[in-house]
Amino acid sequence: MVDITATIEKAAQHHQAGRLEQAEVLYKMVTQRHPDHSSALHCLGIIACQRGRYNLAAEFVAKAITANRRIPQFHNTLGVALAAVGKTEKAIGAYRRAISLKPDYAEAYANMADTLQSQGHYSAAVENCKKAIQLQPGLIEAYYNLANILRKQGRHNEAIENYQQVIRLRPDFAVAYGNMALALKERGRNAEAIESYKQAIRLRPADAKLRHDLGVVLKDCRRYDEATENYKQAIRLDPDYAQAYNSLGVAMKECNRCAEAIENYEQAIRLKPDYADAHWNRSLALLLSARLSEGWKEYQRRYDDLNTVNSPYYSKKTLWDGSSFTGKTLFVRYQQGLGDNIQFARYLSMAKERGGTVIYETKKPLKDLLRPLDGIDELVDAACNGGPAASFDLHISLMDLPRVFGTTIETIPSNVPYLYADPAKAQLWRNRIVRKDLTVGIVWAGGAAHRNDHNRSCTLADFAPLAEIEGIQLYGLQKGNGSEQADTSSDEIIAANLGAEFEDFTDTAAAIENMDLVVSVDTAVLH
Repeated sequence: MVDITATIEKAAQHHQAGRLEQAEVLYKMVTQRHPDHSSALHCLGIIACQRGRYNLAAEFVAKAITANRRIPQFHNTLGVALAAVGKTEKAIGAYRRAISLKPDYAEAYANMADTLQSQGHYSAAVENCKKAIQLQPGLIEAYYNLANILRKQGRHNEAIENYQQVIRLRPDFAVAYGNMALALKERGRNAEAIESYKQAIRLRPADAKLRHDLGVVLKDCRRYDEATENYKQAIRLDPDYAQAYNSLGVAMKECNRCAEAIENYEQAIRLKPDYADAHWNRSLALLLSARLSEGWKEYQRRYDDLNTVNSPYYSKKTLWDGSSFTGKTLFVRYQQGLGDNIQFARYLSMAKERGGTVIYETKKPLKDLLRPLDGIDELVDAACNGGPAASFDLHISLMDLPRVFGTTIETIPSNVPYLYADPAKAQLWRNRIVRKDLTVGIVWAGGAAHRNDHNRSCTLADFAPLAEIEGIQLYGLQKGNGSEQADTSSDEIIAANLGAEFEDFTDTAAAIENMDLVVSVDTAVLH
């Protein structure tokens, strides 16, 4: 005859020691004699959760609750199992029942917060975490969940404080170090992020993702050799880690090792054929290597990732293939940055030579600059949402025209200039300039939203050494982001920031027309 109490106690000992198989055998022995033994059923549910078998866990715990509805821990465990399989509303209901039975149940508050944040209910999640901490100041899970939620809200400093509290309570919590590193990186505190990742790796040396993520921060700090070594270590730990190959390719490209970059992108694609980011990066490396035919073809893969397409009406059915379209209308879509459109607008006249009417979609700041361009029959404003502001038979992106025309290094259209400054505006700006031996326009910043802006933009102060050269007069052509730097202590560097008065790119072109030289970071003014 089975001694139920002794069997439960022995099973619990195995369970606490991590011997799940032995514990499970004993719990099942109890339920075979007493199918409605709520404690044994609940413990079987916990073991199923620990093994990641959450649907089975929910079944066991539901039986335990049927046998005894007054135990708050049963409802909390049911919430954990339901949340793990995406049944979030039912999980929240289970946590609330647990709290109704035990109003000071801190763990249930913390678990409910985790489920609420997974649904995007951040404010409610924060309140539940704080309630859990108030009830049980040493509850690590509550601090950890709160830190994760605050990071998602962009409240990085508060998130970091809570991760630090987690680590004080549990110094060996590797994932907390890793997530704190993310928060530090997002806050721009890269040196501290690197140290936090290194601590996480000391605790979990076989974690490939931690190695990869450390590599990302090192790459952002331009510590390419160290970044490369960490990416390679991540790959050694996980040979099927496509993202690590892609990131290694990025580091290789930054070091101008394009052949190696391409090899790594291709390995990432072999592991994950639909990896849009790797296809995109491969296209850029191919173009940079002057392998234009391959590069333009791969460049078209950017349509696989909606984040790279700023056209809401892409359709293969009416996509122009470069053939004659006499008697039809071709709609050429705006894409990417203002500078890209200035640079690639040279292809519009080539499209016009293939036949009918060419309509070009453009952003407002470029509209008047492009209006006189050969090859454009009609200009329309770029659509922010919905379809195009014109009817057409065929369409294509401006950035796909080089592929359509089979552009090689030798055949890049080089009939320049193809854009001109308005003479009246050029005279207007000429009257604003006090000429010296050399009049130089300068631009020190691109758009802050550009993902590589930290590598291309500088400050107005960086131009101070040029201003010290005798016979040189500097004028700012800076508009938008960074132009505020001209408002303070710039008198010794520039005579004036003309860019602050530009209405659109016709003013930019007219001011440039009056410069002997322009020195600019990589942004639309340079194009």
